[in-house]
Amino acid sequence: MKVLVTGGSGFIGTNYIDLLLKKNQAEFVNLDNRPPRNVAHTEFWRECDILDTPRMERIVRDFAPTHVVHLAAKTGLDEKKLSDFAANMEGVENLLRAIAQVPVERAVFTSSLLVCRMGYVPKDDTDYQPTTLYGRSKVEGEKIIRGHHDLPYAWTIIRPISVWGPWGEEPYINFFKAIARGWYVHIGSGHYRRSLGYVGNIAHEINQLLVAPREKIDRKTFYLADDRPADLYDMANMIRQAVGSRTIRHVPLWAAKTVARCGDLLKTAGWRAVPLTSFRLNNILTEYVFDMRPIMEISGPLPYDLQTGVEQTVEWLRKNGEI
Repeated sequence: MKVLVTGGSGFIGTNYIDLLLKKNQAEFVNLDNRPPRNVAHTEFWRECDILDTPRMERIVRDFAPTHVVHLAAKTGLDEKKLSDFAANMEGVENLLRAIAQVPVERAVFTSSLLVCRMGYVPKDDTDYQPTTLYGRSKVEGEKIIRGHHDLPYAWTIIRPISVWGPWGEEPYINFFKAIARGWYVHIGSGHYRRSLGYVGNIAHEINQLLVAPREKIDRKTFYLADDRPADLYDMANMIRQAVGSRTIRHVPLWAAKTVARCGDLLKTAGWRAVPLTSFRLNNILTEYVFDMRPIMEISGPLPYDLQTGVEQTVEWLRKNGEI
């Protein structure tokens, strides 16, 4: 296998490259416009923006991958127009053109949970209900892939669910930090259940999609997460015990809503890093549990349970001086 990883400098990409190095079963390169988060990955990095078609085509032609894992994306909730997410649309078209010139056998394209509104479980792969520009851009990206009916290789679309772990970003890394610093308060008294994906398990699932029998993965869409949902309150206490912080306090729901409305006003006024907004509060309170049996049939038993994931994330945070 020769694996082209786009976006290998990102959160999931960094962990996926760690997995490739651990398995030592494939040659690979990381095509990304940013340097690797993990400096140990520098030798595999090929600097390239996926909107730079000529450069991407040269890199792809020179490397001649047999497998592609497309993770590169433009994310964000503050952009004002769909064209701000050109990487999620034009970038997909550019990649499809670039890999058409080499003998690719299989490709995994990363989409998003946000092709539907939070909490909504779609009836089928094209039951789209995006509520953000980012979600709309990912819908367009999926449509581009599905619109190429003559692709000669097996392809799969993945929608990772609430990924967390080492090398991560907000909101879950901030979740860990807030608990470690004693700032975290649990809203209401609810035990909110949610499908979550520890990043080590997500990397494993992606890799299994590359080696599974073609008929089980070709032209299919998979949600990626852990096999069982997590209880956010129980998870918070698990983190608290791992970092040795104080007992978690509770705040009434009405008070959280008041703070969120103030956050909305501050964000409108231009403060981008608002700790709590109505959008974020709704995400916290919304329970969503997906049927993970389709990906479990491909991946087999996952390598990490919730406790191990928490311990590894805390260890990474301590190593990097974050807690």
